[in-house]
Order: sequence, then structure tokens, then C-alpha cells
Amino acid sequence: MAIGSATSSARPVQERWPLLRKLANEGPWPLLLVAHGHSGGVLPQVLEQWLAPLEKQRGAPVWIQALTAEPLVLPQELPLLMVPLLLTPGSHVRHDLPVIRQRLRRAGHRLVSLPFLGAWEEWLDHLADLAQADPSACLLHHPLRVGLANRYLQMLQERLQLTPLTAERFHAGEQRALPLALAPNRMTAQLQDAGVPAPALLERPITQTLLFNLLLTLP
Repeated sequence: MAIGSATSSARPVQERWPLLRKLANEGPWPLLLVAHGHSGGVLPQVLEQWLAPLEKQRGAPVWIQALTAEPLVLPQELPLLMVPLLLTPGSHVRHDLPVIRQRLRRAGHRLVSLPFLGAWEEWLDHLADLAQADPSACLLHHPLRVGLANRYLQMLQERLQLTPLTAERFHAGEQRALPLALAPNRMTAQLQDAGVPAPALLERPITQTLLFNLLLTLP
């Protein structure tokens, strides 16, 4: 299913988050998606290409704030639904997101922030489906600090029944890889250079459709 022609088959996430049920009565909210981004604030094409079709189908503005870019200049005093497109509770979730929330609220925006994408049940169910389709694969991730992020990986291992490994410990040719990367990044590029077929998650059409529809069904 091509981006821009997706239909909403995803279960509305407001069924799990009661606060969002109230927001649904106020019409479509502008979305502020937060993603890692490439060096210099460049957005991955698999994310940037969503802006226009998602705006059109939602009937409300959609912006993407790359963590590697300067803060976006937004219209004043907006209602904003912030959606962190981050997959693990690493330093970006624990440190960068609170800074963004504080800045937006100081600027007068009415901000509602959702949990990071990796905590959504719909997303975890999808990862489990991908893991079930290739149960011998390794779940590859960037190095994470011991603590919350490490416990999150343990939860993923139990839920997906896949072994999580840092990319440095992965041996090309001996194992298949499922990179925990939303968009192409340095890890997926290194894997491809080593001859390992390991697309980023949003390079998979089924994942594109799922995430597009999850965002489409937000208030």
C-alpha cells in the first residue's frame, strides 16, 4: 500500500489512552513528530515523504522535529500532539524529550505528549509479528546504558523471543538481522556494506502502512 493511499485499519490508540478520547472531540490536532534525524538535521526520506499525505488525510498540520536539527519555528500558541518516533527509552527519551516539552509549553503551546513509539502495544505486536516470521534472526540495536533501556531490551527479548545484540557483536553470514532502526542509519548502512540484507523498519511496506495508520487515527 503506497504512502498517501493508506486507509485506517489500525485500532485507534485513544482506546488505550483515555485523555485522547477527549481530544478527539476537538477536531484533528496538529502533530509534532519527533525523530532522531541524520547529521545536520536532515530527515530520512522514509519519514519526510509522509508529511504531505498525512497532513492531507488528517486535515491538520504535521511537522517533524529532528533531534539533530535546530528547534522548529512553529505558529504561536498551537494545540500540539507530540509523538516521539523513538524505539527505546534511551537518552533521547529520558533527556531530550523533556527539554522539548518544556520549550514548547514556555512558548505557549497547549501540548499533549504521547509515550515513545517503542512503548505502544500496537508497535510491540507488530515487532512480534516480524520476529515470528523470522524466529532465527537477531534483534540488532545501538549500545544502550545499563538501567531502563537495558530492561526494555530484556522485555523485548522475552516478548519477541529474539536475541538482542549490539551491531558490533553481530557476525555477518552466520545469523540474520532485524535492526531496531526506524529509518536507515549508520547501523543499517554498515550491515548492507557487509552484505547483510537488513532493511530499516520503515523500509518494509507493512511497517510503513502500520505506522501511517496509527498516526492517521490519532485525534
